[in-house]
Amino acid sequence: MSARRNLIISAVSNLSTAYNLVVINVVHVIIGYQYCGGPSNCSAEIASASTSCLAGAIVGQLAFGYIGDCLGRPRALQLTMAMSILGALASAFAVPVSSDPASIFVFLTITRFFLGVGVGGVYPLSATIASESSETNARGRNASLVFSMQGVANLLVPLVAWALLQTCGVPQTDSRGDESGLSWRLALGLGALPGILLLPFKTSSRAAEPTSVAADCLDGQLVLNGCATAAAEPNPAMSMSEPPEVPMLGTTTPTTLLQALRMRTYWGKLMGTAGGWFLFDITFYGNSLFQPTVLHEVFFVAEANASAVPEPPFSGGLADNLCVQMALIALIGLPGYYLSVCAMDRLGRRFIQLQGFFFMAVVFALLGALCVAWCGGWCVADPSDLRPSEAGRALMLLLYGLTFFFSNFGPNSTTFMLPAETFPPNIRSTLSGFSAACGKLGATIGSAAFKPLSEHAGLPATMMCCAAVSLLGLGLTYCFVEDKRGARMEGEEDRSSVFCAHEGEGEGEAHQPQQQPAAQYGARGAVAGVGLH
Repeated sequence: MSARRNLIISAVSNLSTAYNLVVINVVHVIIGYQYCGGPSNCSAEIASASTSCLAGAIVGQLAFGYIGDCLGRPRALQLTMAMSILGALASAFAVPVSSDPASIFVFLTITRFFLGVGVGGVYPLSATIASESSETNARGRNASLVFSMQGVANLLVPLVAWALLQTCGVPQTDSRGDESGLSWRLALGLGALPGILLLPFKTSSRAAEPTSVAADCLDGQLVLNGCATAAAEPNPAMSMSEPPEVPMLGTTTPTTLLQALRMRTYWGKLMGTAGGWFLFDITFYGNSLFQPTVLHEVFFVAEANASAVPEPPFSGGLADNLCVQMALIALIGLPGYYLSVCAMDRLGRRFIQLQGFFFMAVVFALLGALCVAWCGGWCVADPSDLRPSEAGRALMLLLYGLTFFFSNFGPNSTTFMLPAETFPPNIRSTLSGFSAACGKLGATIGSAAFKPLSEHAGLPATMMCCAAVSLLGLGLTYCFVEDKRGARMEGEEDRSSVFCAHEGEGEGEAHQPQQQPAAQYGARGAVAGVGLH
């Protein structure tokens, strides 16, 4: 029961994280029209607000990865969700901080950085909790299922935005704050809802609880193989008023990130987990956060009256409605998550990541080649130069959606779980956080570079750059990623030797311990399994 609860909490946490990261895609377009007369008039401010959450996520992943190893995953996850709630609510009350209406993005940059610290911490914690709460033969499936909530969030964002725009109305262009912008404020504020729903609940840690075993051997609830004799067979020479001493099983000092990074045995593994995540997120978040830019170029239609006030792209059909376009792309990519769920424990993490990077490179290169064919050159900064037919637009939209499909049935799902399976319990969430932070560093680079690159080099060259990055990810995966399919995670052997007395929830039936030396246990591996029998 606790394992299922852990998975549900991790899944909802991941939904919250993905929603909060992606909702800015639609919101910055709405605010850009309302406060700037169009997103193109405040592109630098929009880029700052879009990337600040990713920068905060880097801090959160590094910090909460270590906190998860120190305080335990449950406490750390509660703290990170609390920060997500506060950041989302603060963003919903954004106002200009000066006489310049575009300064509203300064407010959003600050609040979304704080939000990013919270959502960033969810990545290493939810992946580690999901992996540690699963049996070996179902670990890949369960971790993939948790991560698939990102796909649900990607679909929810345009649907929620569309519903709110239909209900509250689209803010008028260049209204400069005369309207409240209730639609985008509610869209941002709803990012706090999953965290609020999770506040009464807490995961049960199956591994890597903090400090020493002695701190957790309270009230005689834990009996370890190495200290079973001391606990079960009292020494007549001992005073009845004195509790039996429990041997210290490992150090009480958590391994810091710098200490872990100095261990050469993990360098190759980090190249696979952190390096692959870094390269993948360059393309994934560069395209995700600037979907409106790509879609604008694909569906661009020159205005009959160039001097007319531009209308926000939130009405009409597929060719004119940004929410419909984003929802369609999310729908194309969504099956990739669930194909990963079905195939993760059959095909293996390494194979899925390899084929994902390969087909991403193929589709990005094909997109770039089609753009060149339709516009007659590489450098196309003006979307009016890109003139595909109606069938061509549909083909480009399908191919663009397929980049997300192979991302999801590929490195987007595997990079999430690989660190939790690769590293030992005492540094598992720390190095998971480091790997995720490297991913968000790549996401920050990709999102910061995507719009300038597409404006100056053109969409064809941008797609070809994405193809090249995908090929680099393919090579890194081939050289450094290990397939942990069917293998026990480090520390799982220790869990089988720990049993817990009944804790009032019907989950803690005692198992007969076997005599083994206490020295074989690490401080965190020894307490694994508390409350999760």
